[in-house]
Amino acid sequence: MDFDQFPEKDRDMVPAETETAPPLKNKRSKTLGVIAFALAFTALLLLAAMAVYGFLRYRSKALAGTDISIFEVMITVGAILGGIGFVLGIVTLFLKKQRKGFAISAILIALVVLLICVGAMYVYQYIFSDLNHDEIFSSLKDEDLNVVKINNGEVVRDAVPENTENPDDLDEQARGLAIEFENLTDKDLPPEAYEKMHTGDPEGPSYLLEGAEQITNIMLYGLDDNGSSDANIILSIDRVHQKIKLISIGRDSYVMMPQWGSYSRITYAYNFGGPQGAVRTVNHNFALNIQDYITVDITQLEDIVDLLGGVDIELEGDDQWKYNSHMNGYQAVYRYARDRSDSEINRAGRQRKLVLAMMDKIRQMPMSDYPALIRTCFGMCTTSLSADELLGIGLEAVQNRYTVESSAVMEHMDCWAGELGKEQYVYFVYDLQRASDWIYRTIYEDLYISGYADPPTATAEKTDAHGYKWIGQAMYDGELYDVYDATTAIAFEDDQEFEEGVLIPPGSTPTNDLECNLPGNSVQFTVIENDTVVIVDGAQYFLD
Repeated sequence: MDFDQFPEKDRDMVPAETETAPPLKNKRSKTLGVIAFALAFTALLLLAAMAVYGFLRYRSKALAGTDISIFEVMITVGAILGGIGFVLGIVTLFLKKQRKGFAISAILIALVVLLICVGAMYVYQYIFSDLNHDEIFSSLKDEDLNVVKINNGEVVRDAVPENTENPDDLDEQARGLAIEFENLTDKDLPPEAYEKMHTGDPEGPSYLLEGAEQITNIMLYGLDDNGSSDANIILSIDRVHQKIKLISIGRDSYVMMPQWGSYSRITYAYNFGGPQGAVRTVNHNFALNIQDYITVDITQLEDIVDLLGGVDIELEGDDQWKYNSHMNGYQAVYRYARDRSDSEINRAGRQRKLVLAMMDKIRQMPMSDYPALIRTCFGMCTTSLSADELLGIGLEAVQNRYTVESSAVMEHMDCWAGELGKEQYVYFVYDLQRASDWIYRTIYEDLYISGYADPPTATAEKTDAHGYKWIGQAMYDGELYDVYDATTAIAFEDDQEFEEGVLIPPGSTPTNDLECNLPGNSVQFTVIENDTVVIVDGAQYFLD
């Protein structure tokens, strides 16, 4: 520009000619790489936090089913974050204007995260893929299962009704079942049994207090070859008092079948109505709130015991010479838990001991063995519980955080035992309302206020496997025997030979042959069809 054309005084106001700026270089952005790295690293931190939390909860024996649900959410979120970070990292590598350092780190971290998440999901599916989940049962409503009604804390125990079905209709429905249906009513009970079943109404209402909802009750069923429930055990998980309780209901208990409106043995409820009918029968007769079940049949239980490497059971009394303390599956199930050589009460007690021995064996196993064990056991069971619920229950049991208690209803009831119906099956008859009250006292403890002034009194006599009443002891042929009342008559031959016995004071122990401590004035011994029989003042008794 020519400055001479401007006056000298105006030359300072004319802008100088600007110099041309050099061209800008292409700068690379690191935004996508940083985002990808942040997502992948957050996912890794999330999984690390989950691992630390789970380890601490397990060490403190506080790991529960709710934690498993939290872990599932965290693994899912971690997989999503890691997946997004991986994709962004790959995209960054193909963009020319993006820096690659953060992207490569993001891809490596995301791969680790995805590997952990996919591995965890695979293990979960591996464990629970064979679970026989009863989705139909899970969809049932409270009224379908006769769940007890709680009105402002009050336990509403409805009176057990009389028959509601025509006997001919019941016989038609029962055709094709593996066992014959017994259509019984209170009219079939002898007077002494009826009295045991109707001992009087409570003095007032019963109540459950706040906190009772933290106690979960589940039915455990062990099925025999006919599909009847040989074992009926209430599993109560008491998170308030830190206890696990096992309560047996005798298989021969005389109860109302609500789906048919007829009385029968509780063992048939599963055979007649499946798990819904069985749980409904328990709720109806004992006013309970059971909404879930676990079922295993006898052969499967044998396999589970063998899978554990057998069980060790602490034996007492006569059991020390009848059984081995270490048992394999066959011995534990058939020779021990299902042994019918003594009373139904003792038999139910052995079944609970087997369950406890299995729990102890599982506690002693290393954690690395759990996935295969759980997968196999769940494949042998049918249940209404979800995989997470089962895993939560297993964690509560295995962590040994709770004390374990075991009991049976009939041990605390005033029972009548005898044969009823066309088939002359043995039944145990007791007051179902009083039994319900005792179950509530046992499960809920101080969270239950009973309408009865006093707990039920156990006055049930000792009985054998057939329900015969225990009378005393006798020494015969050099061996000491328990003596039971035979409720069925035996025809004696005219030429039957008898041996004279010796009566000793009641309560003392016979030590010499033919001695017995039975009440009476005269006693004779004889053998009929390979059974030794004692005749006391004309009344006959069996030796066992």
